[in-house]
Amino acid sequence: MLFRQSNLALEKDDTNRFLPWLIAFMVLLAALSVAGLLMLNQISNAFEHGIKDTMTIQIPAGENSRVDENHVNKALAALKQVDGVLSSKRIASTEISELLKPWLGETAGTEGLPLPQIIDVEVDRSSDLSAEKLTDLLAPIIPGTTVDDHSVWLTSLVDTLRSTELIASAVVLLITLATIGTVIFTTRTGMGIHRRTIEVLHFVGAQDEFIARQFALRAFIVGLQGGFVGILLAAPILYLFDFVLKNLEEGLLPKASLDVSIWLSVGAIIPIIALIAMATARSTVLKSLRKMV
Repeated sequence: MLFRQSNLALEKDDTNRFLPWLIAFMVLLAALSVAGLLMLNQISNAFEHGIKDTMTIQIPAGENSRVDENHVNKALAALKQVDGVLSSKRIASTEISELLKPWLGETAGTEGLPLPQIIDVEVDRSSDLSAEKLTDLLAPIIPGTTVDDHSVWLTSLVDTLRSTELIASAVVLLITLATIGTVIFTTRTGMGIHRRTIEVLHFVGAQDEFIARQFALRAFIVGLQGGFVGILLAAPILYLFDFVLKNLEEGLLPKASLDVSIWLSVGAIIPIIALIAMATARSTVLKSLRKMV
């Protein structure tokens, strides 16, 4: 009953032949924007929750491993006495080498390369502890020690990513508005083409709601058709993008991928765009019919 043949033969209109392709293009853009938005959100959350409460202490390489061990033990002992330090952990040399491999290659794992000793410190942000205070504490004990507070640069990076998310959201909104405008134009054109038929239907007692339903159901079908085509066009692009992200050198970016939730969100565009087209066509027809009376 839902997809029975229209009394107005709307499927034969020239206007309805190009509308699915226009909607497909809109859905393609929307799918890419939504996927990009959600993946940016993944990266932002990873940055925000991964190291926002950490500081990194870097101790210069000593003359030998015994000196390095002594320096690290002194630093760890001093950190235990500091208010605001929740925990501190030495990063193993093998982990440091792995982190440096994207830039130094296999050289990062050679014994001849002097690597600094790294201590990862989890801090309580509600305290007044700062990188400067830790530096003032440790520098006299171990000369050359530096402290990096990740929140300083991380806040700026996350703000930039969040701004990009807003831009992607604005793009999705503009695509939605453009789709609504296209459906309104096409519906009004179709009403002009079938004006005489509409008048006859009115004459024999057809209600405005009946006529509006004819256009709404046709718009829904066209929306589904265009939505499926748009997603089919977007899928290989998204797969390629996902492949590139998964093959990035580890450590360059937090892990982000097109997981099930993102694919479901992209797939949800099809029924959403069809319902928007149906509601837009219905309201457009009802408003136009009121003016015709």
